[in-house]
Amino acid sequence: MRGERPKKSATRKGRRRLWSSIRWGLLSLLLGAPFAGLATQADDAIRLSDNSDWWSSNRSSESGEENNTEARELMASNFRVLGVSLGDNMFDRAAARLGRAKIVERGDASTGRRQACYVSPGGREKAHLIFEQGEVDYTFYLFADGPLWEGADRCVESNAISNHLATATGIQLGQTPAQVIAILGKPTKKREDELVYSFSVRKKTSPEDLREARQRNPEMSGKDFEETYSHYYLGAGVVAKFKNSKLTYLAVSKVESN
Repeated sequence: MRGERPKKSATRKGRRRLWSSIRWGLLSLLLGAPFAGLATQADDAIRLSDNSDWWSSNRSSESGEENNTEARELMASNFRVLGVSLGDNMFDRAAARLGRAKIVERGDASTGRRQACYVSPGGREKAHLIFEQGEVDYTFYLFADGPLWEGADRCVESNAISNHLATATGIQLGQTPAQVIAILGKPTKKREDELVYSFSVRKKTSPEDLREARQRNPEMSGKDFEETYSHYYLGAGVVAKFKNSKLTYLAVSKVESN
Protein backbone atom coordinates (compact mmCIF):
# COMPACT_ATOMS: atom_id res chain seq x y z
CA MET A 1 0.00 0.00 0.00
CA ARG A 2 1.33 3.42 -0.87
CA GLY A 3 2.15 5.79 1.97
CA GLU A 4 0.51 9.03 3.05
CA ARG A 5 0.69 11.97 0.67
CA PRO A 6 4.01 13.74 1.30
CA LYS A 7 4.42 17.44 1.95
CA LYS A 8 5.15 19.52 -1.14
CA SER A 9 8.81 20.07 -0.22
CA ALA A 10 9.35 16.33 0.27
CA THR A 11 7.55 15.68 -2.99
CA ARG A 12 9.82 18.02 -4.94
CA LYS A 13 12.84 16.41 -3.30
CA GLY A 14 11.59 12.95 -4.18
CA ARG A 15 11.12 13.94 -7.83
CA ARG A 16 14.66 15.36 -8.01
CA ARG A 17 16.11 12.27 -6.41
CA LEU A 18 14.31 9.49 -8.23
CA TRP A 19 16.54 7.49 -10.58
CA SER A 20 19.00 10.42 -10.87
CA SER A 21 22.20 8.42 -10.50
CA ILE A 22 21.30 6.29 -13.50
CA ARG A 23 19.76 9.24 -15.35
CA TRP A 24 16.25 7.96 -15.82
CA GLY A 25 13.53 10.35 -16.97
CA LEU A 26 10.93 9.69 -14.26
CA LEU A 27 11.62 12.99 -12.49
CA SER A 28 8.80 14.91 -14.12
CA LEU A 29 6.17 12.21 -13.70
CA LEU A 30 6.46 10.70 -10.22
CA LEU A 31 5.41 12.53 -7.10
CA GLY A 32 7.73 10.70 -4.73
CA ALA A 33 6.77 8.73 -1.64
CA PRO A 34 7.70 8.69 2.04
CA PHE A 35 10.73 6.64 3.01
CA ALA A 36 8.46 3.93 4.38
CA GLY A 37 9.56 0.82 6.17
CA LEU A 38 13.14 1.87 6.94
CA ALA A 39 12.89 1.21 10.65
CA THR A 40 13.14 -2.56 10.36
CA GLN A 41 14.83 -4.47 13.16
CA ALA A 42 17.71 -2.19 14.10
CA ASP A 43 19.63 -5.15 15.52
CA ASP A 44 19.83 -6.58 11.98
CA ALA A 45 21.51 -3.46 10.57
CA ILE A 46 25.02 -2.10 10.39
CA ARG A 47 25.81 1.50 9.46
CA LEU A 48 28.56 2.22 6.91
CA SER A 49 29.48 5.79 5.99
CA ASP A 50 31.37 5.05 2.79
CA ASN A 51 30.18 5.26 -0.82
CA SER A 52 32.00 2.22 -2.15
CA ASP A 53 28.88 0.35 -3.30
CA TRP A 54 29.59 1.11 -6.96
CA TRP A 55 26.66 -1.02 -8.14
CA SER A 56 24.03 1.06 -6.30
CA SER A 57 21.85 3.50 -8.24
CA ASN A 58 21.17 5.41 -5.01
CA ARG A 59 24.71 6.62 -4.24
CA SER A 60 24.21 10.13 -5.63
CA SER A 61 21.40 12.68 -5.48
CA GLU A 62 22.80 14.70 -8.39
CA SER A 63 20.79 14.71 -11.59
CA GLY A 64 22.53 13.73 -14.79
CA GLU A 65 21.41 13.27 -18.35
CA GLU A 66 17.66 12.68 -18.52
CA ASN A 67 15.97 10.13 -20.73
CA ASN A 68 12.44 10.12 -22.01
CA THR A 69 10.05 8.09 -19.89
CA GLU A 70 7.64 5.85 -21.72
CA ALA A 71 3.98 5.54 -20.74
CA ARG A 72 4.29 1.79 -20.54
CA GLU A 73 3.86 -0.67 -17.69
CA LEU A 74 6.59 -3.17 -16.97
CA MET A 75 5.13 -6.61 -16.34
CA ALA A 76 5.02 -7.32 -12.59
CA SER A 77 7.04 -10.51 -12.91
CA ASN A 78 10.05 -8.37 -13.89
CA PHE A 79 10.16 -7.17 -10.28
CA ARG A 80 10.58 -10.71 -8.96
CA VAL A 81 13.63 -12.93 -8.56
CA LEU A 82 13.83 -16.23 -6.64
CA GLY A 83 10.22 -15.69 -5.59
CA VAL A 84 11.06 -12.36 -3.91
CA SER A 85 9.17 -9.33 -5.23
CA LEU A 86 10.30 -5.72 -4.79
CA GLY A 87 8.40 -4.05 -1.96
CA ASP A 88 8.19 -3.42 1.77
CA ASN A 89 8.60 -7.05 2.82
CA MET A 90 11.34 -8.05 0.39
CA PHE A 91 14.06 -8.28 3.06
CA ASP A 92 11.98 -10.72 5.12
CA ARG A 93 11.07 -12.76 2.05
CA ALA A 94 14.72 -12.88 0.96
CA ALA A 95 15.73 -14.00 4.46
CA ALA A 96 13.18 -16.81 4.38
CA ARG A 97 14.38 -17.95 0.96
CA LEU A 98 18.14 -17.33 1.16
CA GLY A 99 19.01 -16.82 4.83
CA ARG A 100 19.04 -13.68 6.96
CA ALA A 101 21.62 -11.15 5.78
CA LYS A 102 22.92 -8.31 7.90
CA ILE A 103 21.21 -5.16 6.61
CA VAL A 104 23.75 -2.53 5.58
CA GLU A 105 22.71 1.12 5.81
CA ARG A 106 24.45 3.84 3.82
CA GLY A 107 23.86 7.46 2.89
CA ASP A 108 21.41 9.92 4.35
CA ALA A 109 18.12 11.52 3.28
CA SER A 110 17.96 11.44 -0.53
CA THR A 111 20.89 9.00 -0.77
CA GLY A 112 19.77 6.84 2.17
CA ARG A 113 19.64 3.15 1.31
CA ARG A 114 19.32 -0.23 3.02
CA GLN A 115 20.85 -3.30 1.43
CA ALA A 116 20.80 -7.08 1.86
CA CYS A 117 23.46 -8.94 -0.12
CA TYR A 118 23.69 -12.57 -1.25
CA VAL A 119 26.58 -14.20 -3.09
CA SER A 120 27.31 -17.47 -4.84
CA PRO A 121 29.45 -19.90 -2.79
CA GLY A 122 32.99 -20.92 -3.74
CA GLY A 123 34.58 -20.43 -7.12
CA ARG A 124 36.57 -17.50 -8.47
CA GLU A 125 33.81 -15.79 -10.40
CA LYS A 126 31.22 -14.57 -7.90
CA ALA A 127 27.62 -13.71 -8.70
CA HIS A 128 25.77 -11.29 -6.42
CA LEU A 129 22.09 -10.63 -5.80
CA ILE A 130 21.40 -7.52 -3.72
CA PHE A 131 18.07 -6.09 -2.56
CA GLU A 132 18.01 -2.36 -1.81
CA GLN A 133 15.46 0.07 -0.42
CA GLY A 134 16.10 3.70 -1.29
CA GLU A 135 14.27 6.88 -0.35
CA VAL A 136 11.43 6.32 -2.78
CA ASP A 137 12.26 3.10 -4.60
CA TYR A 138 12.98 -0.61 -4.30
CA THR A 139 15.70 -2.23 -6.39
CA PHE A 140 17.41 -5.54 -6.91
CA TYR A 141 20.84 -5.88 -8.51
CA LEU A 142 22.26 -8.95 -10.19
CA PHE A 143 25.88 -8.80 -11.31
CA ALA A 144 29.02 -10.85 -11.78
CA ASP A 145 32.29 -9.92 -10.09
CA GLY A 146 33.32 -6.24 -10.20
CA PRO A 147 35.43 -4.22 -7.75
CA LEU A 148 35.29 -5.01 -4.04
CA TRP A 149 33.32 -2.68 -1.77
CA GLU A 150 33.03 -2.03 1.93
CA GLY A 151 30.52 -4.46 3.39
CA ALA A 152 30.98 -7.16 0.75
CA ASP A 153 32.04 -9.49 3.55
CA ARG A 154 28.49 -9.18 4.92
CA CYS A 155 27.04 -10.98 1.90
CA VAL A 156 25.44 -14.32 2.74
CA GLU A 157 26.44 -17.30 0.64
CA SER A 158 23.60 -19.20 -0.97
CA ASN A 159 23.54 -22.12 -3.39
CA ALA A 160 20.57 -20.40 -5.06
CA ILE A 161 22.90 -17.63 -6.34
CA SER A 162 24.91 -18.36 -9.47
CA ASN A 163 25.71 -16.97 -12.91
CA HIS A 164 22.70 -18.93 -14.13
CA LEU A 165 20.23 -17.20 -11.79
CA ALA A 166 17.35 -15.71 -13.77
CA THR A 167 14.61 -13.24 -12.95
CA ALA A 168 11.01 -14.42 -13.13
CA THR A 169 10.88 -13.25 -16.76
CA GLY A 170 14.06 -15.10 -17.73
CA ILE A 171 16.72 -12.38 -17.73
CA GLN A 172 20.06 -13.79 -16.59
CA LEU A 173 23.76 -13.00 -16.64
CA GLY A 174 25.55 -13.89 -19.85
CA GLN A 175 22.66 -12.99 -22.16
CA THR A 176 23.22 -10.84 -25.22
CA PRO A 177 21.58 -7.43 -25.72
CA ALA A 178 19.27 -9.03 -28.29
CA GLN A 179 18.11 -11.62 -25.75
CA VAL A 180 17.35 -8.94 -23.15
CA ILE A 181 15.48 -6.85 -25.71
CA ALA A 182 13.47 -9.92 -26.69
CA ILE A 183 12.23 -10.08 -23.09
CA LEU A 184 11.81 -6.37 -22.25
CA GLY A 185 11.14 -4.88 -25.66
CA LYS A 186 12.74 -1.83 -27.22
CA PRO A 187 14.81 0.12 -24.67
CA THR A 188 14.10 3.73 -23.79
CA LYS A 189 17.75 4.50 -24.48
CA LYS A 190 20.53 2.40 -25.93
CA ARG A 191 24.16 3.22 -25.25
CA GLU A 192 27.31 1.31 -26.01
CA ASP A 193 27.21 -1.80 -23.81
CA GLU A 194 24.11 -0.55 -21.94
CA LEU A 195 20.33 -0.69 -22.25
CA VAL A 196 18.14 1.66 -20.21
CA TYR A 197 14.38 1.29 -19.68
CA SER A 198 12.27 3.99 -17.99
CA PHE A 199 8.51 3.57 -17.61
CA SER A 200 5.70 5.34 -15.76
CA VAL A 201 1.97 4.75 -15.90
CA ARG A 202 -1.02 6.11 -13.99
CA LYS A 203 -3.12 3.29 -12.57
CA LYS A 204 -6.43 3.06 -10.79
CA THR A 205 -6.16 2.19 -7.11
CA SER A 206 -7.66 -1.16 -6.16
CA PRO A 207 -10.82 -1.23 -3.98
CA GLU A 208 -8.86 -2.95 -1.19
CA ASP A 209 -6.19 -0.25 -1.14
CA LEU A 210 -8.87 2.46 -1.23
CA ARG A 211 -10.55 0.93 1.82
CA GLU A 212 -7.25 0.88 3.71
CA ALA A 213 -6.51 4.48 2.72
CA ARG A 214 -9.95 5.62 3.86
CA GLN A 215 -9.49 3.91 7.23
CA ARG A 216 -6.23 5.78 7.71
CA ASN A 217 -7.71 9.11 6.57
CA PRO A 218 -11.28 9.31 7.90
CA GLU A 219 -11.05 13.10 8.20
CA MET A 220 -10.45 13.73 4.49
CA SER A 221 -13.30 15.10 2.42
CA GLY A 222 -14.59 12.94 -0.40
CA LYS A 223 -13.13 15.30 -3.00
CA ASP A 224 -9.65 15.42 -1.40
CA PHE A 225 -9.64 11.67 -0.90
CA GLU A 226 -10.59 11.07 -4.53
CA GLU A 227 -7.89 13.42 -5.82
CA THR A 228 -5.24 11.86 -3.59
CA TYR A 229 -5.97 8.16 -3.68
CA SER A 230 -8.15 7.25 -6.67
CA HIS A 231 -5.10 6.76 -8.89
CA TYR A 232 -1.37 6.30 -8.43
CA TYR A 233 1.78 6.28 -10.52
CA LEU A 234 3.76 3.09 -11.06
CA GLY A 235 7.33 3.81 -12.09
CA ALA A 236 9.86 1.24 -13.23
CA GLY A 237 13.44 1.33 -14.40
CA VAL A 238 15.87 -1.24 -15.73
CA VAL A 239 19.57 -0.83 -16.47
CA ALA A 240 21.39 -3.69 -18.21
CA LYS A 241 25.15 -3.47 -18.77
CA PHE A 242 27.21 -5.72 -21.00
CA LYS A 243 30.83 -6.72 -21.47
CA ASN A 244 31.83 -8.42 -24.70
CA SER A 245 28.10 -8.51 -25.55
CA LYS A 246 27.32 -10.53 -22.41
CA LEU A 247 25.11 -9.26 -19.58
CA THR A 248 27.22 -8.61 -16.47
CA TYR A 249 25.00 -6.19 -14.51
CA LEU A 250 21.25 -5.80 -14.08
CA ALA A 251 19.38 -3.27 -11.93
CA VAL A 252 15.58 -3.40 -11.69
CA SER A 253 13.72 -0.69 -9.74
CA LYS A 254 10.11 0.03 -8.81
CA VAL A 255 8.25 2.89 -7.13
CA GLU A 256 4.58 3.53 -6.42
CA SER A 257 3.43 7.04 -5.56
CA ASN A 258 0.24 9.05 -5.16
